[in-house]
Amino acid sequence: MKKEMSEIKRRALLAKQRMKMGYWQKMQAERDRIMTETDDVSRIEMASNLRRKEFERTNNMALGDDFTEKDEKLYVKVKNILEKDENTLNPIGQLVEHSIYDFMDEANKQRYILELSAKFRELRERYYKEKAKYV
Repeated sequence: MKKEMSEIKRRALLAKQRMKMGYWQKMQAERDRIMTETDDVSRIEMASNLRRKEFERTNNMALGDDFTEKDEKLYVKVKNILEKDENTLNPIGQLVEHSIYDFMDEANKQRYILELSAKFRELRERYYKEKAKYV
């Protein structure tokens, strides 16, 4: 019978792996590169926030956070939609899971669409920030 690893042990294991792989050295080198390229404080702050969010996502996924896993699946869908056509007419309609949506009453359908549209805006913003980072 396998014992579940405690939260602290999993976090310690992840931290150790990051140190072995030189994660923090890469982050420092990237930060230094951005600071030498630009004097714009807002751009430096934006890059720092993007890295922080990326770190939190990878950390949550490694710890088995269900919400992060669902968000990442949804992000892949959003990314595919935007890469195919950035001016698509109905991106929310393409993201709706009809197996869930078709069995909801009207109030829950509206709530679902509103939550999905808010999530789409958030993931679209993330997509453009990541795209700008690699361009």
